[in-house]
Amino acid sequence: MPAAERRVKLLEAAYRVMSEGGVPAGTTRAIVQEAGMSLAAFHYCFDSREEMLRALIVDLSERERGSARLALAAAEAGTVTDLAGTVRMALLGYLDHLEQRSGEELLLLELNHHALRTPALRELATEQYRGYYDGIQQLLVGMAEQTGVRWRVGPEQVARLAVTLTDGLTTTWLADRDSAAARETIETIAEMVAGLAAPA
Repeated sequence: MPAAERRVKLLEAAYRVMSEGGVPAGTTRAIVQEAGMSLAAFHYCFDSREEMLRALIVDLSERERGSARLALAAAEAGTVTDLAGTVRMALLGYLDHLEQRSGEELLLLELNHHALRTPALRELATEQYRGYYDGIQQLLVGMAEQTGVRWRVGPEQVARLAVTLTDGLTTTWLADRDSAAARETIETIAEMVAGLAAPA
């Protein structure tokens, strides 16, 4: 089996192990057992558990950003032409992702907290959020162009606000699984974000 394929298999095993038992359950031994591989195979693919955790965070973050891009593409392809509606559609797409892949989102939160508490991984949390800010900023610039508005504050500030609000949406939904309440929150967020724009 090629190294790249082994690496993917190990990351999938790590995801399964940690989704069930949290980050502490993701020992190298538990992961290789889940993957049906040897410890030597793990160390051939990753120099350390921290390197594997880094790769897992990057992989899960990319999946999450991919879902956001798909939600925005769906909003752009639809009949929504106003900014609030476009933001709403993107966030409803994210909520759909959250409902379908709640284990990924919970694990991503846990991995982020683990990275913040681990000096060797701390910069990974910073990189993860920098990626969120940059990705959301690009989406917001595209939304403004699509709907014929301009941001009254810098799009980087709007992106930071959007990430903060989405983090809160994620955490509260994971805590109560109340999708109806989440949809009401999305309505408020969409109107709030749209209020930061003016006609171009």
